[in-house]
Parts: sequence; structure tokens; C-alpha cells
Amino acid sequence: MKLAYYPGCVARSTGREYEISTLAVCRALGIELAEIDNWNCCGATHVSNEVVSTALAARNLVRTDLPVMTSCSICYSRLRAAMIRLKDRHMRKRVNEALEKKYDGEKEVLHVIETITRALAGAEDQDPGDLIVRPLAGLKAAPYYGCLLTRPGGGIDSPENPSILEDLIRTLGAEPTDFRLKMKCCCGPIFMPEEEAAAETLIRILRNARASGADFVVALCPLCHLMLDANQPLLEKKLGEEIDLPILYVTQMAGLALGLAPEELGMEMNSVSTRPVLEKLEKIEGKKAEEEGAEVC
Repeated sequence: MKLAYYPGCVARSTGREYEISTLAVCRALGIELAEIDNWNCCGATHVSNEVVSTALAARNLVRTDLPVMTSCSICYSRLRAAMIRLKDRHMRKRVNEALEKKYDGEKEVLHVIETITRALAGAEDQDPGDLIVRPLAGLKAAPYYGCLLTRPGGGIDSPENPSILEDLIRTLGAEPTDFRLKMKCCCGPIFMPEEEAAAETLIRILRNARASGADFVVALCPLCHLMLDANQPLLEKKLGEEIDLPILYVTQMAGLALGLAPEELGMEMNSVSTRPVLEKLEKIEGKKAEEEGAEVC
């Protein structure tokens, strides 16, 4: 499988570990990524002019003939929203007036979780289960979607009650928890002007994830990860409350199950230590090995 890779801006800055783990997991799954040449920002949520934001996304889409994969939920949402807007001939005309290479039709846009799920479900040369060399049995994961992955509707999953992440968690051997705030916005776009409101929402999300019994939260968006991971120590200090809940990218979780080492997945770059997750996994594996050894004897 060969896909065009759209990194997005955050992959080269605060979300570096997301890109590291994305590239590592795709290599392990035999997926060839061709980075889009001279790509630009998708416009994210801060470009309010609809024509400009659509043109920014369209410029990336026309630079490849391959299906486009991104690991950022914001980029995924913006690229899909642009294609919907570009169905309008007046919008397409205005956008194409600004583009050197013209937009002439829809492309397939994939989020990395779709790519992983398809690769595991559709391995041609081997049983998909053979790819999972280190099942995450015994670990509990809180699936965190955030607010943009499933919007606009008609894409990856149900906008109201998605399940693709829970399904992947189960496929990898772990158990998804009943995380009631899995669709709650991380408040990333308002963190600077409305810090108190954002902090209040973040602590609710983290408390709910912890109460669900999760060993870690799985994030699909670099902004969500930044808010829950990098801000967690700040929230602990501000509130005098210990949270200590690791936040893993979906590619870091998948990479562990595929047998990749933590350093191959950039796990040392996470703000909240992922060591408790690794230690629990090692303990579970050790206990299983002892039980199997006892059965042989």
C-alpha cells in the first residue's frame, strides 16, 4: 500500500513523537508513505475565511495523485471539509483562481487510525493476528476522540457515537474503558484566552478517564494530546491534585502491540511518563510466561 503523507504543522513541532510513531508503525505494517511535496498548513481552526481555508487545504490535495493520509484529526477534518465545500462550483472557481495546479475532483483522505485498521484487517500475505506480536492483554485504555475527527459527518465514523478506536483497542488485545467524555473538546483553541475554562474542562476529562479504570488515554489528535499530556503537570500543580495518567498516541499504542520498542515510538518524549504502562505490560507478560512454564513442567 502506498499513500501520500500529509504531516501537518504540529508533527514537526510539539507533536514530534506522533510523527515518529506514525512512520514507525507504517513501516512495520508495510505501508509506503510519500510525503506531499512543498505542503502547507491546512488552515486548522484559526483561519476563519472560508475561501482561504478551503484553498489552503485544496493546494495540498492537488499535489498528489495518491490517497492522502494524515495523523492529525484537525488536518483530517479540514481536508474533508474543503472537499465538501469544493463541490460548489462557485467555491471551486474562486479557489482554482488562486491555485497554480487546479482542483478537479475528490481524493480519498485517511486518518492514520483508518490506515492501521485497514492494514490489520486486510493483510494479504499473513494472518492479521500475526502482525500483533505483543498483545496488550491486561491493559485498559480510555478512547479519546476529541471533537473534530468525526466532523464533518459522512467520514470515518459516527459523529455522535464512534467506535473505531474501541475496536482497534480490542484488536490490539487491550480493553477499552467506558469513557463518557470521549467526545469532549480538549479546549485547545481557547486555552490562551480562556485558560480557566479550559483548565476546568481538562480536569473533568482526566478525572473521568481515571475513574473509568484506564491505565492510559489514547489520543488521535496532536492538539488533544498536547492539552491532556503537556498540561497535565500544570493542572496538578494548579489544583494540588495528582493525576499521573499517561496519554499515548494511537500510533504509540499500536506500535507496542506490533512489537516496536518504546524508543522507536518516541515514548520518552511524552510529558507524562509512559513507564507505568510499560511496566504493567512487562509484569503481565512475565506472569503469563511463568504460568505457561508451569503448565509445561
